[in-house]
Amino acid sequence: MNSRNHYLQAKVIIPFFMQIALIIYVVSALQLSSPLVDGMLSESSFPVIIFLVATPAALKLLFDGLKDVKKEIAEGKEVVVKKKSIKPVLTVVIMAVFIALFELLGFSILAPLYIFFFMMVYDDKPQFIVKKIIFALLIAVVVYVMYAIAFDIRFPEIWR
Repeated sequence: MNSRNHYLQAKVIIPFFMQIALIIYVVSALQLSSPLVDGMLSESSFPVIIFLVATPAALKLLFDGLKDVKKEIAEGKEVVVKKKSIKPVLTVVIMAVFIALFELLGFSILAPLYIFFFMMVYDDKPQFIVKKIIFALLIAVVVYVMYAIAFDIRFPEIWR
């Protein structure tokens, strides 16, 4: 098999595209506003924090995948074709929709939906819909309270 095809494995492709999605995410958030306004955190600080935490993780996964591929090539291993997952594509689509609609619909409407759809995509037991809805609402409330009360950040809302 061509050594180039070794690099088309999920362990290389997924972290690569997640890094691209993170870059798009933080750039879009920074277009909303600066992460710091008058010395205080603003709405766009949350995506920047996510970017700063997730980027090293995505890069580590990417470099680990590249290291594994180089090892496989050196050992002459063949790539075993596995069933492809649509989960990474759905992740990027969910993030893109969230970013596109954030300013229009606001945090209170989009955050629970964002969390709920991620749970639906990555859960192996989709039968617990009510439990997922409750968890999505609780997580969104905790994040909102943390930002609104602890950091005094006002997210865009549909009623403002």
